[in-house]
Amino acid sequence: MPVSSPGAEKPEATLVSDNSGNARTNYLRDFLLGALPLLFCIQFLAWLSFLPNALRGHADFRQLYSAGYILRTGHSHELYDYRLQRQIQDSLVSDDERALPFIRPAYQALLFAPLSLLPYRNAYLAFMIVNFGLLALCFVLLHDNTANLRNEWKGLPVALFLVFYPIALAIMQGQDSILLVACLCAALVCLQRGRDLSAGLLVGMGLFKIQIVIPIALLFLFWRRWRFSAGFTMATFVLAAISVMVAGWVQTVVFAHSLLSVGAGIDPTDPIKFPLRVTLMANLRGLIAGLFAGHITAIWIQAATALGSIFVLIWVAARVHANAKREELFLIAVVASVVVSYYLFIHDLAVLLIPVLLTLNRFISREYDEALSRFAKYSAALMLVAPMLVFVIPGHFYLVSLLICGFLFVLVQRCRGCILYSVKN
Repeated sequence: MPVSSPGAEKPEATLVSDNSGNARTNYLRDFLLGALPLLFCIQFLAWLSFLPNALRGHADFRQLYSAGYILRTGHSHELYDYRLQRQIQDSLVSDDERALPFIRPAYQALLFAPLSLLPYRNAYLAFMIVNFGLLALCFVLLHDNTANLRNEWKGLPVALFLVFYPIALAIMQGQDSILLVACLCAALVCLQRGRDLSAGLLVGMGLFKIQIVIPIALLFLFWRRWRFSAGFTMATFVLAAISVMVAGWVQTVVFAHSLLSVGAGIDPTDPIKFPLRVTLMANLRGLIAGLFAGHITAIWIQAATALGSIFVLIWVAARVHANAKREELFLIAVVASVVVSYYLFIHDLAVLLIPVLLTLNRFISREYDEALSRFAKYSAALMLVAPMLVFVIPGHFYLVSLLICGFLFVLVQRCRGCILYSVKN
């Protein structure tokens, strides 16, 4: 077990005992503690360079702010009119060459309507405070799942929250990714308490990131977790009804079309000409586009992405036993949703904090002889630093998807191994 000094300001080197009674270093703990200063420094520099531009309107928050303004000023039936979005963003935020299109279900605009009462700069700062509050809520919700991390060093869970770059980037951009993380953290707690219906409802509330929550719901449906699926379905119908009432049927159809058309490069007549850097997506779509763009047409990239995503979901659903622990199923589903998501930018990787944190907590205080356990803990540690590769290989960030796929593979194989072991014994 770790040797520590209560109340010490700095954590000391940790030794664990192997089966022969010999002491050996806990390399996972030492790696995490060694990486923290470097990760903090990089994040500090990122804040210094990004925050001034964000306050001047060059942040993703502009699209959420403009959607709230459109709704509040009585133009909800023009919510997805790109020309109106551009006009409002140019006049109220900043005059950019292109506007950021609002591609969210209409119900989410209701959340940002009150913020549109403030000038953009004040609204951005107010939402930053909201995001920090949501992050604190996530920390509280996951408190019982970080006991082993706290045993190694009391400040370690907080530090891991703060150094995970997608979290920081979501706050800097004024994105809604942390709101989704909060929904998923609450869903995890409900699953651990056997409240599957509530968990499904909470995941359904995250439909503003439809590309992430739909794969989670599909996997739980494949695993025949009916109460979870019922909760998700209830949330879907309610939020869909609210969205149609807010935006109208015509604009809802426009929204559905925009989900697939923006950045796809398939429909040249589409009025939304916003270019998406697909190679910045650490998912299957980004990997296929990064490897084959220029060699095959856009339609074939879309087809390959769809087929690959279906294969991954079927493989995960088939390899993981439905009787596995709810917590294990949820962590695997979250990682799988990242792999198969259609849109996935760096701030969307914030959802990986949940499986990374719980995996590190599970393995940090103990040494396992089996290879899969070692792979699981070190792949989780790698996931913590992998988003920083955007500063090293920005043009090839899609390669990070290979690391995420490896993390998924290890989680699936280890879960499967635990089930087989329990059945034999």
